[in-house]
Amino acid sequence: MRNLLQKCFKWQWLVCIAVGCCFASCKDDEESTSGYDPNKPIVLTDFYPNEGKLATQVILNGSNFGNSKENVKVFFNDKEASVISVKDDRMLVLAPKRASTVEDPECVVKVQVQEQMGEYNQTFNYYIQTTVTTLVGGSTSAQVNPTGTIPLSEAQFRANIDRCICVDKDKNVFFLVDNDGKFAAFMLNEEADKLISLKSDINAMFNSPILGYNSKEGIVYQFWANRDSHDVNYFDPKTDYAPTTAISSVSWDDSNFPNIEGFGVWAAKCNFTMGPDGKMYSRMLGGNLVRIDVENARGENLTNGDLVGTKDGSAYGLVFDPQDENVFYFSNNDKHCIYKYDLRTKEWACWAGQEGKSGYLDGPIGQAMFNKPGQMCVDSEGNIILTDTENHCIRKITMSTGYVSTLAGKPQNSGYVNGSAEDAQFKKPLGICIDNDDVMYIGDSENRAIRRLAVE
Repeated sequence: MRNLLQKCFKWQWLVCIAVGCCFASCKDDEESTSGYDPNKPIVLTDFYPNEGKLATQVILNGSNFGNSKENVKVFFNDKEASVISVKDDRMLVLAPKRASTVEDPECVVKVQVQEQMGEYNQTFNYYIQTTVTTLVGGSTSAQVNPTGTIPLSEAQFRANIDRCICVDKDKNVFFLVDNDGKFAAFMLNEEADKLISLKSDINAMFNSPILGYNSKEGIVYQFWANRDSHDVNYFDPKTDYAPTTAISSVSWDDSNFPNIEGFGVWAAKCNFTMGPDGKMYSRMLGGNLVRIDVENARGENLTNGDLVGTKDGSAYGLVFDPQDENVFYFSNNDKHCIYKYDLRTKEWACWAGQEGKSGYLDGPIGQAMFNKPGQMCVDSEGNIILTDTENHCIRKITMSTGYVSTLAGKPQNSGYVNGSAEDAQFKKPLGICIDNDDVMYIGDSENRAIRRLAVE
């Protein structure tokens, strides 16, 4: 028995040694077939083409790249490119988005293979382009709204997307669609290719919901348009975006709101935006500017019954001046202009467009013309971007020059076309928001679509 055990142990040791040799051999084979030699420098000779736009295929020539994509990284300036294939003396990559700027289109191309890094002597000339695509929707024949979680390409909507929209720090876009007398709230994510129905039965009798993003807490609030509805709900990523009640009522410091006749009381508020103080601001139909501290359930009537702008008109666009936290801009769709309000002095004036005159004209802010300006947002350079709803286009106000230009769409010509900024068409766009990469999302109302506008 003892001899038998000794023989068994002997054979077990022999098997272990054999397996170890096998693994060592496999590892050596793996290193030898990878092609990369860490004891030799990587050599970068040239690449072609030396110019192009986003996703241009570029062949990089050199040596000692190896044969494994996992070991290689390629950068155009500081933007990492997608590596498609690698051989020891060449590789195929795709030019990344936003690799350069309009002012400086040249890119330094760098290659990293494991611990080694090098850069080419020549540069890549990157073409900046502005393009419009559709993320979700686009058909006007759907009879029902989507439910559950589905791919973006499968989703269509039963009604227009004619309310303000918002985007969070994770690039989730939130929007509302009429759902047969009620409202449905949706969230989409482009990277995950998902549309999620958050809530399909938001009761909207004599009312309608409004979304507003709290950038400090990372949650989306759901307010109400009715002047006298003051409860607030929210969608929080920490609770998997389940609808939750934030406050059941707001206690107002001064409720001296102007009298709104007829049905206007049901749609007195059209949008909320967060101020630098972390509170939510809105301009109500009737001319009042209000501020709500959701955390403490307190509201303030900042204008105490005085008009800000005019009594008529809805303010879908609300933004703060990125250079002055006391200056507030809001659009007025009935007056076809944008007003400026100073919280310190309580002074206001028509700032952009021609008050009471609809039309289309690019130019200095005092001469430019809009036709029912909608929601507004601010890009990373401090410029204001807005929807020009009845002109069917997207406008830009360059703050440093005070000039209004057309960013995308064919002014005064509605349609549904993706492509370059000049070729793209919209049909009464109203909602717009912008993420931290300056990608814009547009609620293209009568095309029932969420469109994507990016300078890349």
